[in-house]
Amino acid sequence: MSDAKCRCTCPGATVWVTGPSVADRRAAAYALAERLQAEQRRVEVLDRLNSHDTDPRRIGLMAEVLARNGIVAIVPCAEEGVPSVRDRHAASCTRYVEVCVAEREGPEESAVAAHKVLVGSS
Repeated sequence: MSDAKCRCTCPGATVWVTGPSVADRRAAAYALAERLQAEQRRVEVLDRLNSHDTDPRRIGLMAEVLARNGIVAIVPCAEEGVPSVRDRHAASCTRYVEVCVAEREGPEESAVAAHKVLVGSS
């Protein structure tokens, strides 16, 4: 049985945070999460899943499922596997944003850039 009051109307998305430094990726991910939570958005940072033996496609699938259910899934992960994750999100019409911390002056600037993209595409 489904309750109409429980259906999420917030747009979810996956934000894939890349860059050479794990610390910068995580800092940007948590800075973005704080901004979105301050706006009462549902957010999940999937950083504990990023180890050498974890398949990025599996993380991408988890993020996609969360995003389809109205949660902004933020994944601070290396660039390997990004094309397959991007393709899967496109095939399911799930919002997907990539942010590279190497192209920014710091994690906070990366969070601001990702936030602008998410708010602009809501």
